[in-house]
Amino acid sequence: MIGMLVLGLTTLMIMAVVGLVVAGFSLVMWIVLLPFRFLGLVFKGLGLLFALPFMLLFGAIGALIFGLGAFVFLVPFLPFVLLAFLLWRWIRGRPRVTVSA
Repeated sequence: MIGMLVLGLTTLMIMAVVGLVVAGFSLVMWIVLLPFRFLGLVFKGLGLLFALPFMLLFGAIGALIFGLGAFVFLVPFLPFVLLAFLLWRWIRGRPRVTVSA
């Protein structure tokens, strides 16, 4: 019974030491590879700058196409919009002029 306890504690200590060694190694490698991470960010930024005009062009074309399609579907509702506007103007009435002497 004691042998199992000793074996478990030994395994736990070995795993803790291995975990610390791996954590230290990964920290050192993260610091060593940090310039390459920055270089990757720079290349991604340059790629974004090169792609930005195309994204704007295709976005504008898409907005024009889908905007025109939305306008075509909204044309039948224009009489209702006009009716609502006229009703709102009729209910609102003329503005009252208040003069204080």
